Amino acid sequence: MEFVELTEKEFLDYSLKSKYTSFFQTPYWAKIKKSNGWDSHYVGMKKDDKLVAATLLLSKDIKFFKKMFYAPRGFLLDYNDFTLIRDFTLELKKYLKEKNALFLKINPYLDYQERTVDGDIVPNTRKDDFMALMKRLGYKHMGFYIDQDEKKDLEPRWISVLDLKDKTFDELFKDMRSSTKWRINNSKKNCLKVIDATYEELDEFKKLMKHTSERREFIDRPLSYYQNMYKVLKEKDLIKVLLIEINFKELKELSIKTMEDNEIKLKNMEGNKKKEGQVKEIKLEQERLKEKIKTLDEHISKDGDKKIISGGLYMLYGHEIIYLFGASYKDYMKYNAQYLLQYEMINYAKDHNYDAFNFYGIDGNFNKESKGYGLFDFKRGFNAKVHELVGEFDLVISKKGYYLYKIAFSCYKKAKNIFLRK
Repeated sequence: MEFVELTEKEFLDYSLKSKYTSFFQTPYWAKIKKSNGWDSHYVGMKKDDKLVAATLLLSKDIKFFKKMFYAPRGFLLDYNDFTLIRDFTLELKKYLKEKNALFLKINPYLDYQERTVDGDIVPNTRKDDFMALMKRLGYKHMGFYIDQDEKKDLEPRWISVLDLKDKTFDELFKDMRSSTKWRINNSKKNCLKVIDATYEELDEFKKLMKHTSERREFIDRPLSYYQNMYKVLKEKDLIKVLLIEINFKELKELSIKTMEDNEIKLKNMEGNKKKEGQVKEIKLEQERLKEKIKTLDEHISKDGDKKIISGGLYMLYGHEIIYLFGASYKDYMKYNAQYLLQYEMINYAKDHNYDAFNFYGIDGNFNKESKGYGLFDFKRGFNAKVHELVGEFDLVISKKGYYLYKIAFSCYKKAKNIFLRK
């Protein structure tokens, strides 16, 4: 076998065919990361003049140290072929040493063990042999985090994926939880409009993300981050940013019309003892509608007739769509806009022949009392299966330098946390 450097096109052609392909293993992701100071390299392994392994490597200078290399969601190779993994690693070590690397970080798109929709372990599926091989080859495993608050990995180790293969959209909808189906149907009655956002509308998405990051306590990116992603990816149709707009005025008018229709029904049922049950239900609905109209008046007074209340950013590549970012204003979540978003994009995925809809990051703690349970449960409602990935590995090239770097990085993080708490 022969270790080779690849052109961007050679790598892209191979990436599209790989079972383990991911948007993060593309030249497009490399272009996005370039604005943050990362350089890109494409390498692979050929057997009988045919590529059998490849990876995108991102590299960045570390102040006072050598370079850090990162293969996001890499490598792209057959993880059942231990000989190939070994040979590729040995050649990579040589290549990285020549490139003045301190270490290489990888986080393969590979399950550690299979899980069900509810997160239960499927017996006899754990990849102990793979983990042992990686250790023998010199990869340092960075641990199995469970909660997002413990997350140290650059990308989530726990993700939630809906398999779309060999099912119609109607079958997928049927398999969703009844409460999820109800919320999807309810969202369609709430005068919501799906907007395929333009570059100029990204500031609305940023406002949503800012609100959600403060509510859920995570660090959001600047507007320029989303703008750069959009510029790089939109011309290739690799990104969708969807916004949900609610029309308060129209919803109020519909509610008033429903109340008027109900009054006619009640008048026609007067004195009919057989209809007493229906009368009671209609009167209860009238009370709910009064409260709804009151709330809508408050929204109109505060926000005007219309308002953007939810949004999602989706990456489209290879065999899957990734729901990378999602955001909603807390005060308007009862209108179920996030359910409509996923419904629309799952439908889009089926129409465009994608094999999977990747809801992306979740917690690995499935206890109802856990902080991240709500997000997991939301995605589980669509019948998305839990995937527990193998996690991150560091392939150390310079042992002494790596040891000093880890100490320095740990001190930096502690100092940063102290500063942020002030």
